Amino acid sequence: MKTRYRNVTVGPDRHGKLRARFRKTGAPASYMKTLPDQPGFDAEYRALVDGASKASAASPGVIPRSVSDLLNRFYASADFRGAGSDESRKRRRGILESIRAEFGNDLVANFTFEHIEAILLARCEKRKTDKGRTVGGMVAAMNLREELDRLFRYAKRIKWRTDNPVEEAAPVGKAKIGSFYSWTEADIQRYKDHHPLGTNARLALEILLWTGQRRGDATRFGRKHIVRGKINFEARKNGADLWLPVAPDLRRAIEAMPTVGIDTFLVTHYGKPFTKDGFGNRMREWCDAAGLPQCTAHGLRKAIARRSAETEATQQGIKAVGGWKGDEEVRTYVAGIEQERLADLTLGRVIERFSERNPAELANRADPNLPNPDKNG
Repeated sequence: MKTRYRNVTVGPDRHGKLRARFRKTGAPASYMKTLPDQPGFDAEYRALVDGASKASAASPGVIPRSVSDLLNRFYASADFRGAGSDESRKRRRGILESIRAEFGNDLVANFTFEHIEAILLARCEKRKTDKGRTVGGMVAAMNLREELDRLFRYAKRIKWRTDNPVEEAAPVGKAKIGSFYSWTEADIQRYKDHHPLGTNARLALEILLWTGQRRGDATRFGRKHIVRGKINFEARKNGADLWLPVAPDLRRAIEAMPTVGIDTFLVTHYGKPFTKDGFGNRMREWCDAAGLPQCTAHGLRKAIARRSAETEATQQGIKAVGGWKGDEEVRTYVAGIEQERLADLTLGRVIERFSERNPAELANRADPNLPNPDKNG
């Protein structure tokens, strides 16, 4: 059934559910999330019309049904445009564009699971770019697999393929939070000794260490986020609205700076806020300068979880600090600390009761009320 909206028809899908469908020459057909006159339909319709126009404009010179053709259509689709924040879409697009650079002219239909496995294995290898930036690695490969899976699912949906080769590709491994090195107290002190108060490097450490946030959020902190003596901000990744106390060490680091940015505390040599990747690269340089090649910005997020666990913080308490919404991620962060604490407690009691002791040890016992296996036979 035609509607008053151009390129939109309404009818039952294969399950019998009434749905609106958008079709426009030069763009893939797609079902819409809403029906005409429902809240949100107009915004979704405008996005699809705009996306279809951009896809059509970008298509000249592109090999039909190639990877480049698929990417243009995917970016214009509701599958891509309707998922996540602008920041998330920018990150995902950057990952996929690296595939266009290598395989843009290859036909989508020719990819097999062996091709996907080879691409992912190549991405697992860390390497230096011409600018000295480290790229690749296990986490990069896992992120790429996730985006390729979405892309080829879309190809299957628009009938360019009958299968998804990513589903058949062997996994490259599970990206574990635990694989990130957690800063020790000795690491933290060594970094502080090398980077004194009044430097960007030191301020970066104190922000990451005393807020426990991701580097993309840490670069956004500024005076506007200090409300009623606390830090208030919305985490970009999951939208969590967080209120955090300003630790004295963090306050001292801010006050020690000769200058800070107008919008953000941390700024580049040019007085501009850091980008997330730019900040990650600078943190890498600051850690290397302090003789800490194993340390990363993300490792400080893990360190505050460790500190919280060591002070007997509850699961909910740790989630409140880091802005985590799921219990599983927090458990991964603090698993080592919890294991060590419980092992000390449990095995310590076993040792106290069952281990053999020589007479000198027995004479020097700190607590005479504890059971003495030698005395009691």
